[in-house]
Amino acid sequence: MSSTDFEFFIFLCQAGSISKTARELDITPAAASKRLSHIEKNVGCQLLSRSTRSMSLTPNGKVYLDYARKVTSAIEEMNNALRQQSDEAEGVIRINAPFGFGRKYVSRFISDFVEEYPKVECQLHLSDHPLNLVANSFDVGIRFGTLPDSGLHARKIASHQRFLCASPAYLEMNGEPQHPHDLSEHNCIVLRQNEETYGNWSFNKNDQVYHVQVRGGLSSNDGESVLSWTLRGHGIAIRAEWDVYHHFKENRLHRVLSDYHLPNADIYAVYAYNQALPARIRLLIDHLSEKMKMIPFQK
Repeated sequence: MSSTDFEFFIFLCQAGSISKTARELDITPAAASKRLSHIEKNVGCQLLSRSTRSMSLTPNGKVYLDYARKVTSAIEEMNNALRQQSDEAEGVIRINAPFGFGRKYVSRFISDFVEEYPKVECQLHLSDHPLNLVANSFDVGIRFGTLPDSGLHARKIASHQRFLCASPAYLEMNGEPQHPHDLSEHNCIVLRQNEETYGNWSFNKNDQVYHVQVRGGLSSNDGESVLSWTLRGHGIAIRAEWDVYHHFKENRLHRVLSDYHLPNADIYAVYAYNQALPARIRLLIDHLSEKMKMIPFQK
């Protein structure tokens, strides 16, 4: 049974008669009738009840028509998917990413991408909190950590951590905490971001979770300001691995409570497409994933 048989039968049912089908397909009524007889012979049952004036589906014909529609729809969906996979990348991609990471890395990676795919136009929107992709018409969002159950699709593009850190000067003057609960005695610099409750820090060690309410004289909704204050010795802060890697290497910051782990901060590309991704989106995500391997903390 070929897909063209399915297509012919669907067309015949829509036309409502052998004669009209023949006219539309520019064939003789005898040829159209012969085609139908050939299909019925192949399936071994009558699909249409025919008279000189009318035509109606038999019970078997209704089953055949239902499956014919499903098969032709699936074939069309497959062909669309294959075209999307193989089409040359072109068109607009709207991307949402966090301010700091977006400025330092995503903008650079996008620059490389459009040089390789000059028919793609990328619009990068940086924000201090994740924006709703669907409501704001974004194609791709860059997200950190555990993702909310939002119905979006996600692909992990890099493993990543958050660290508790402080300057050598601060630790020399105030001592180094040995347990998360010791943080209550320290000046902690808090990042006010997203919808999280500010100052509630969580740590994990050997499957034991420790929740600590911290406080301090400085807080901000800007990660760069928090990092600057930490480098100046004002207190202890949580910072992303990408943001402090070089400061650790240069001994400008030290890790604090290194035996305790902060919540997951892996990096994801999220998107709302529920069918095959357009080529430009798929290629951009592939590109970002590959470029992430070149970031120092990934080595």
